[in-house]
Amino acid sequence: MTAYARENGIEVADPAPDTVRLSHSLYLAHSTASDDFSKICAAGRLLSATQLALRGGKASKPGSVKVLLGTADSVFFYVAPFRYPNTGCGLLFARSLEEHRMDDGVATPFDSGGLVHVLVRPNPAEPVRDFLSRHELPIPDYREYLRISLATLFDKPVDYIEGSQPRWSGPIGLMGGDRRRWTHEVRIPREVWIRTGDLQAVFAPISRVASDPEIGRLFEWCKSEGRDRISFNTARGDDFEALRRECVKYIYSKLQ
Repeated sequence: MTAYARENGIEVADPAPDTVRLSHSLYLAHSTASDDFSKICAAGRLLSATQLALRGGKASKPGSVKVLLGTADSVFFYVAPFRYPNTGCGLLFARSLEEHRMDDGVATPFDSGGLVHVLVRPNPAEPVRDFLSRHELPIPDYREYLRISLATLFDKPVDYIEGSQPRWSGPIGLMGGDRRRWTHEVRIPREVWIRTGDLQAVFAPISRVASDPEIGRLFEWCKSEGRDRISFNTARGDDFEALRRECVKYIYSKLQ
């Protein structure tokens, strides 16, 4: 990243304390549709597509993105506010989850799922799985790359939280897509348990907390264990923009 900055005439300032704090404290975000979230609450864990199939769910199709990339046995997180559209509920995990899964987790400075049909790679002839593996970073060490990205590519580091376009595309050379192109991703194999000390906060519409017993029970557990619970009004069932706004507001409150 620093070599890229020099080659493109980008000034790399000394790491500001706020940038260091932001890059080191960002949570791991996983969001889903409300009906699926109810099942997750009942199971008490997030499961990869492969693990869900082993428990009677639908198997991933041979040509699916996760199969092509070799990521079907991963649980996915964004190191950012919730980014995945068409979702209405979500979980935030503290970075302590990375410390506990550093032996098998991995990160990339982009959303891996976009590589197949959404993002344009510098060399389309390179096998997509090779491109992905070439850009994988260990956890939690990748946060140093994240810090440099926040300080170098964006007008302000908080633009990353807002989902604003960076000034510079960065050294990877990806083009197209949306804010997921520059959002860091963490993948953890097989499963992630929810009711642990790693859980930071749970988000769900007020109506679902009141009407869905499984979601309600998770909120009660969070209350008893001192985990944050964010319920909010929505104009419709799964309101992603409302979910995203609440998450951004929550992250800002923790940065103060």
